[in-house]
Amino acid sequence: MKKNNKEFDFVKGILTDIDGTLYFKGVPIPGAIETVSRLRDVGIKLIFLTNTDSKSPRTVIRTLQEYGFNIKDEEVFTPIIALKEFLSNYPNKKSYLVTTREVKMEFHDIAQVKGSEKADFVIISDFHDDWNVSRLNKAFKYILKGAKLLGTQGNRYYLDRNGEPVIDTGSFVQMLASAANVTPRIFGKPSADYFSNALKKINLAANETIVIGDDLESDIQGANNAGIKGVLVKTGKGQFITPSEMLIKPYKIINSFSSILEFF
Repeated sequence: MKKNNKEFDFVKGILTDIDGTLYFKGVPIPGAIETVSRLRDVGIKLIFLTNTDSKSPRTVIRTLQEYGFNIKDEEVFTPIIALKEFLSNYPNKKSYLVTTREVKMEFHDIAQVKGSEKADFVIISDFHDDWNVSRLNKAFKYILKGAKLLGTQGNRYYLDRNGEPVIDTGSFVQMLASAANVTPRIFGKPSADYFSNALKKINLAANETIVIGDDLESDIQGANNAGIKGVLVKTGKGQFITPSEMLIKPYKIINSFSSILEFF
């Protein structure tokens, strides 16, 4: 496959979003599966970079594979993976988790606060399977007593399988941060560190990669934060964005993930 122009000659790797970019409403976006294979054929390194924090990394990988994507385990990077890597450096620190039951199982080997013990970290993730405000209030009290606030990601909302907006982790993290007057550490998008850590997994520099995604705030602003060129797709959240009203500017806007092949 020959490149049609030189605009993306610098690209050796792509960090691509998943939900809204590769599939939407439980269905693969037309051409996305084939595009992943064709990008591999021309030697492009891929990382599938998601903000999904309600499910285990294994579930994210299995879902993509069930849709028909040829995905390697080491190519998927989620906030849960990033957070586990961070916590492994603090084996004696105790955490209070506000997560789904599935994600809590991912942290079975992490020290968790019990009873009246002092928490070192408060972890806020998606907890839609038990939206109990008392969990947030307990987290708030731990933060007031000195626990560091860790958020799995910074999305304000996401679109569910019906395409309906649902309040997301970032909104809860910012609410707690504001109430306790603290600055949270974010492990997923749009954190620059999250993108930088993804680059390390494919051993590429920011100027050798692009980010492709459907979310201006998490994908494009996140890419900008890390010094990477961001490409917005007009699928998922991207279909509702009016270019003339964008405050966050992508490097390029394309119709869908498969449109990237026009540049290779």
